[in-house]
Amino acid sequence: MREDRKYVRKSFWVHQYEKEEEFLSGMAREGWHFDKLHRGMPTKYEFVKGEKIDYVYQLDFVTTEEDTANYHQLFEDTGWNEVYSWPGAGGKWFYFRRIHVDGREERIFTDTESKYQMYEKLWRKFGGIFLIALLLELNGIRVFVDIIKETGLVSVWGIASLVFCCFLAFISVLLIYWVIGIAIEK
Repeated sequence: MREDRKYVRKSFWVHQYEKEEEFLSGMAREGWHFDKLHRGMPTKYEFVKGEKIDYVYQLDFVTTEEDTANYHQLFEDTGWNEVYSWPGAGGKWFYFRRIHVDGREERIFTDTESKYQMYEKLWRKFGGIFLIALLLELNGIRVFVDIIKETGLVSVWGIASLVFCCFLAFISVLLIYWVIGIAIEK
């Protein structure tokens, strides 16, 4: 393993992009600079060793139609450097950074309307998928509860159904957490 590289596995929900920014900024202050992501659960972040710099990272989700030269120029003109882009459903997550300067606004989008638009884009892209998944999870729990009622809890099918019920309930709670998180952040 190369000593100039560090890999950290960490997961953030879509609505937790600001926590992800804080994580990346904290790593830079320790001398580890974000380089790229690797797919997986949890996501694997790759960092390059360098000097300790107080970088501020910002993420932005952009739909395919918004990914234009003007979009990138806007960030470049205001001192943000594009570090990485991560393709998503119908768009991309862009990772930007710049050196922290005391007294300077560190957010790309600071007004409530801009933040609302960001959450609106995320909800349009991912909300329907998660709501459908949640309905399927809840229906699965109902089916497995019916199997337990018919076969009894001490049968092989009953135990397997109980295990699947617990798994689906856990996934359902995570999906509900994600939906509530987006709603609260708005």
